[in-house]
Amino acid sequence: MSYTNRFDGKGEIYAKARPKYAEGLFDYLKNVLNIPAESVFADIGSGTGIFTEQLLGCGYKVYAVEPNDDMRKKAEEKLSYNENYISVNGSDTDMNLPDKSVDYITTAQAFHWFDCDAFKKECRRILKPGGKVIIVYNSRNEKAACTKALAELRHRYNPEFHGFSNGMSHEKCVAFYAGECQVFHTDNTLIYDRQGYIDRVLSSSYSLKEGDEGYTEYLKEINSIFDIFSVDNRIEVPMETVAYVGAV
Repeated sequence: MSYTNRFDGKGEIYAKARPKYAEGLFDYLKNVLNIPAESVFADIGSGTGIFTEQLLGCGYKVYAVEPNDDMRKKAEEKLSYNENYISVNGSDTDMNLPDKSVDYITTAQAFHWFDCDAFKKECRRILKPGGKVIIVYNSRNEKAACTKALAELRHRYNPEFHGFSNGMSHEKCVAFYAGECQVFHTDNTLIYDRQGYIDRVLSSSYSLKEGDEGYTEYLKEINSIFDIFSVDNRIEVPMETVAYVGAV
């Protein structure tokens, strides 16, 4: 199964349950990297437009490039009112954009699905001279007890699970760049009520869907994790927003 198909039928729950990225990252883009408003971005693997929307909030023009029809439609429903938003049916290997057309390329919570060599070739093709690629993740603290429990659940119900974000690591992100890259970290710890936590787990590409064999028991076990680790009907999931910025 290609990554394009992994999120079929999950557009609605993904849009509802996936978190935004820490506001500190956008302060960093504007005030440390000094990326001016009106800069042109291509957000690759843009999904339901979570990161795209935050870029638009900075005044950037954004080509939201997404291969999955369900996910792309959800973004269009939410963002088409904004004249700086352009929806594009494209992918990491074929961005469907003109040569030297963008200042920055971003990919948020998607790089682990990409063909790195093909993605790099496409980045070099569409970036203007001096353009940069920004890889962004909401990264879990995998030493946290609640995250360890969820990883164990994922392993039992899906043998394809190789770790959160498909086992993506700091080293793999750094190795993508042509030279040194800048790395930005900021806290983005998330707090969920019961339904919010369930929805977040179900939004994963590795999650069972309603109608799948074992779904009822799977749902019970998600609830059990919440019961064990919640306090006052809230569960805290330690997380940070991480960004890598460099030339390719």
